[in-house]
Amino acid sequence: MSPSKKELASLIVDYLSRVSETSQVREEYLDSLNVAVDCITEAFELEQETVAQTIQKSFNGQGLEEIAATAAKSRSGTEPSGAPESVKVNIPIDDAETKAKAETLKLEGNKAMAGKDFGLAIQKYTDAIEILPSNAVYYANRAAAHSSLKEYSEAVQDAELAIKVNPAYSKGYSRLGFAQYALGNSEKALEAYKTVLDIEGEKATDAMKRDYDTAMKKVEQSLNLERSSPNAAAASEDDASPAAGNGGGGFPDLASMLGGGGGGLGGLGGLLNNPQLMQAAQQFMQNPNAMNDMMSNPAVKQMAEKFQSGQGAPSMADMMKDPALMDMAKNFLGGNKK
Repeated sequence: MSPSKKELASLIVDYLSRVSETSQVREEYLDSLNVAVDCITEAFELEQETVAQTIQKSFNGQGLEEIAATAAKSRSGTEPSGAPESVKVNIPIDDAETKAKAETLKLEGNKAMAGKDFGLAIQKYTDAIEILPSNAVYYANRAAAHSSLKEYSEAVQDAELAIKVNPAYSKGYSRLGFAQYALGNSEKALEAYKTVLDIEGEKATDAMKRDYDTAMKKVEQSLNLERSSPNAAAASEDDASPAAGNGGGGFPDLASMLGGGGGGLGGLGGLLNNPQLMQAAQQFMQNPNAMNDMMSNPAVKQMAEKFQSGQGAPSMADMMKDPALMDMAKNFLGGNKK
């Protein structure tokens, strides 16, 4: 007796679900597989709870792969002997029902994710985990939902649970890398993404490689910053020494820092090429109190009003003749530093 359409559809749904769970396709295509499962389930009016039961009853527990393998052996003249023992699926009815219920909840969680209802997705994945806690996919999916809500610490916990359940499941490490990167733990993220590439090998996708490269760049930036910090500190100490110049507090006065007066400044390019001035500017920009003081300074307000009214900015020579601006500049350059 030929199988019914619903029975054949159940085979397909079961096969696609297995492929998705075991990451037999690239990660970026997993959502498409889940959508296909949903569409077939709805089109043939299947119940996720009964798919496993149908396969057990109608096909003696053999999935699509096993049936195809048996058919291939028959065509080659080999006496059919059933599916190989290593891949034969013979799930007891109770276990099949449990898995089907968990899968239904997972699919509902996937739908919630697609609809950006991340809280509902977390609940569905949690319900699936309570029914079948041995499936790493559920933990990884819940980690993704937590990350979507920027709950990165919870995402790390779920990703680590996925890895504990199935150390060979690359998506667990991928979820872990994303959450660790978001938490600022770039080295841990790099380690996780490296494991993804190790597991996937030649099957590693461009997206996986980009994740690794991004984490690597972040780690390199952090290392470069750490190396440059002692030099920056030494430069700061040198600038604060009495030998640095004749301005108040050990800093050179404004004229010497800017090139010796109003006529030799070299324009904006000259200012930007002056490392001492640029360092002082960076320190100033990082001080919110200094910014507030500058913006409340009457001389600065007057200069801004002239510029906005079309009178143009004052020359450097005029600015250096203004006592208020000179005091502000000395404060800006650290003249009153104690």
